[in-house]
Amino acid sequence: MKLYPLKFKPILKELIWGGNKICAFKGITPGKNNVGESWEISGVKGNVSIVSNGALKGKRLDELIVEYKKDLVGQYNYERFGTVFPLLIKFIDTNADVSIQVHPNDELAKKRHNSIGKTEMWYIVNASPGASVLMGFSKQMTPEKYDKAITDNNFVSYLRQYDIESGDVF
Repeated sequence: MKLYPLKFKPILKELIWGGNKICAFKGITPGKNNVGESWEISGVKGNVSIVSNGALKGKRLDELIVEYKKDLVGQYNYERFGTVFPLLIKFIDTNADVSIQVHPNDELAKKRHNSIGKTEMWYIVNASPGASVLMGFSKQMTPEKYDKAITDNNFVSYLRQYDIESGDVF
């Protein structure tokens, strides 16, 4: 079968900090409150995307990679990742602060989790006035400062804050 532009069923995630804009933006009825994330394409175990259109409707992304290999993901990606889909593409909508996240590089992820690391890219579709993102450190951090910041409950003061608006990319 010849491949065609595939569409996938969104995987909606109800989260305590989730908002109410994703479903309206996508024109879908959620059936859930506080939808914080809509996973558009995922190879994450337990949350693998399913094709929603055409002759391959109902097929899982991981099944397609096994069947179509490099024809689906490209030669380089297939050689590097095999049947693992290395991206997670999602929409995020927040109504409150999201937890601080730290993602390992490939080496540490392989050692601790037998997986690949996580690098993120964000495109801001829509931002409310005064919205911001905390990303990276604003001050030099040492293990001792880190421990003290956690103990003193002022860790956020060490993070760099960026004001955001629609169209920004990080």
